[in-house]
Amino acid sequence: MRNVIAVGLLLACVSAGAQVPGLRGVDHVGLTVPDLKQAEAFFEKLLGCQTLARNGPLRADDDWLVRHVGVDARAEIRAMSLMRCTTGANLELFEWSAPDQDQRQPRNSDHAGHHLSFYVDDIEAAARWLRESGIETYAGPFSSTQGDYAGQWVLYFRTPWGAHLELVSYPKGMGYERKGGQRLWDPRAPIAR
Repeated sequence: MRNVIAVGLLLACVSAGAQVPGLRGVDHVGLTVPDLKQAEAFFEKLLGCQTLARNGPLRADDDWLVRHVGVDARAEIRAMSLMRCTTGANLELFEWSAPDQDQRQPRNSDHAGHHLSFYVDDIEAAARWLRESGIETYAGPFSSTQGDYAGQWVLYFRTPWGAHLELVSYPKGMGYERKGGQRLWDPRAPIAR
């Protein structure tokens, strides 16, 4: 019943055009990894990300973690870091330990499945570089030729610990842009300094 009420309230807020006061945009994407040092090295070497802040270990002797982040009270953040990956949202990596930790990697089709996507100028060159570097890639790159996503090229690949990442490229724009109106944030735009 509680879920029905929550969904109802969410839909009421959305239909009323409500949003969080002062909302500016995506600050970071968080990703739990099995080994923080390995993950930092992967994102630094492969994607040019820079670690700018570190923290941890963090644990609580009471139910603080349950109440504040919804994890087991005995969970611990062994280490965490914030990384800047050129432009766009920052990346926050966590190395957790918890008695009830599920170590299976969700697929893209699973509930709470996810991937991180990075824009590249030349997806064919990027695909070659990934494969030559020994990175596991899926088939592709492939392109969308119709609809709002027309013009977008995509290649999925995996980290050494199994997380899904994606490269995208749309050097001539995407189909939805032909409709006019508001556009998505575009990593091809010049960087304001």
